[in-house]
Amino acid sequence: MAFVLLTVSISWSIWIGIWLATGRPNTFHGPGAMMAAIYAGSFGPGVAAAILSAISRPGSLKEWLRGFIRFRCGWRAYAAALLPFPIALLLLTIALGYAPRLEGLHGQAPILLYLTVFPVSVFNGVATAIMGAGPLGEEGGWRGYLLPRLLEQGGEVRASLIIGIVWALWHLPIMAMFADWRSGVPFVAYLPLYTLGVIGLSFVMSRIWLIGRGSLIPCIWLHGLVNAVGGIAFDRSLWASRWSPEAGTFHFAIAAALTATFLFSMKGRAQRP
Repeated sequence: MAFVLLTVSISWSIWIGIWLATGRPNTFHGPGAMMAAIYAGSFGPGVAAAILSAISRPGSLKEWLRGFIRFRCGWRAYAAALLPFPIALLLLTIALGYAPRLEGLHGQAPILLYLTVFPVSVFNGVATAIMGAGPLGEEGGWRGYLLPRLLEQGGEVRASLIIGIVWALWHLPIMAMFADWRSGVPFVAYLPLYTLGVIGLSFVMSRIWLIGRGSLIPCIWLHGLVNAVGGIAFDRSLWASRWSPEAGTFHFAIAAALTATFLFSMKGRAQRP
């Protein structure tokens, strides 16, 4: 609870404070200060984790930092981070009839576009992770600090569910302030749909953290990948379909749930650190 309260205090004070100071913009692409605030606030979970680790038992901060440099965590952790979720998005996009709006295909099958766009997003995830907005700033908190402590108190399912709810609601000010951040979906519809998706991603992240024996690197990479793919998956400006924007948000949640189900089916191969 101390971690959650400290994280919310850091991030929300930055986001809401700058939003009020910049005249309450209705788009996060507006004032440069607002974009900088969103970026800075994304480090709230990591900063809270660093503070609490530093004031707890001796060696706790060093142990926490070690998660960021544990590159040798097994190929299964990297494969689990980079493959199942983009594949789930790809298959859903095709199965649900999303057609690309891009011109100039010259009669080529849309599948060629799918097979180009989604793998490229895997590499976009690297750039997003390195930039630090979200992946680096958050994962040190959600997976690096909160997850191992919740696992000590209960099972993986309980821990993943708690983190998913906290993680989703932590975004509350941003999704309430900026309609373009939620792709124009009404707030009352977006909040539960987004929460479902984040809970699914929380289960995915927990499993990858366990497969990687406590390494944060695959989690940071996947978080960057989610941010990169999230901007193009089921987006009505990019894909023509019969589905509403609300349905697109729900489809994203389905992809996360399918990924979590697949990884849990492989659970026997992972070892807890």
